[in-house]
Amino acid sequence: MKSCPFCAEEIRFEAVKCRYCGEFLYGDRRETHAKLGPPDPDAEWEGQDEELDEEIEEEEGAILWFGRPSVFALTATILKMGLFIALCGAVFRYPVTGLITLIPKQDVNLEMLARVEGWIDWAALGLMAAALLALAWKLVALKSIYYDVTADRIEWRRGVFDRHVDNVDMFRVIDLKLRRSLLECLLGIGTVRLTTKDDSDPNFDFVKVRHCRYLYDVIKKAGLEADKVRNVIHME
Repeated sequence: MKSCPFCAEEIRFEAVKCRYCGEFLYGDRRETHAKLGPPDPDAEWEGQDEELDEEIEEEEGAILWFGRPSVFALTATILKMGLFIALCGAVFRYPVTGLITLIPKQDVNLEMLARVEGWIDWAALGLMAAALLALAWKLVALKSIYYDVTADRIEWRRGVFDRHVDNVDMFRVIDLKLRRSLLECLLGIGTVRLTTKDDSDPNFDFVKVRHCRYLYDVIKKAGLEADKVRNVIHME
């Protein structure tokens, strides 16, 4: 036996999910069986504890949908950054200070003009590098988001250096909507918005994900099943 780290109740040593509080003892459910299973494939552990083996298989099969936001979620940002970089590139390639020489009756110091031109070129290069770094950071932050939908709950992880994991019980979902613009329909992505009774996350979005219609149907069906199991009735 061992103590559950969440509720301190005594549970079986091989358990991967607490029977009292319902929390999983390992973050990665796919590796749970590998961590707790016998090293020898011919071992008799599965036959001796068939009930635990069935529970593991049931929980592994409960993953209904998983995914990340599509990179197309940054389409508008990429277009803006591209326009800004193109403008900086034009400033770098074209001698901006040459416009001063076109002004009549101007006594221009050519040495100072060349120095100013160098400053402008360095500033343009710096802005281009900063824009590329900002775009790369947005892409990494977007791809650090991971959604996981099971029959019991919705879980999402995000953060590059500081990871955060949150979840919402499926029976707390009271409404869901699917939002797709014309461009998103062409790109094959969409946003599924949930309204829940969870105090920490009353509204939650699956942002710009693929197979959004399938995700919508999965959550709708799983929510109805969870309400039926727990005898939950959502009041207006």
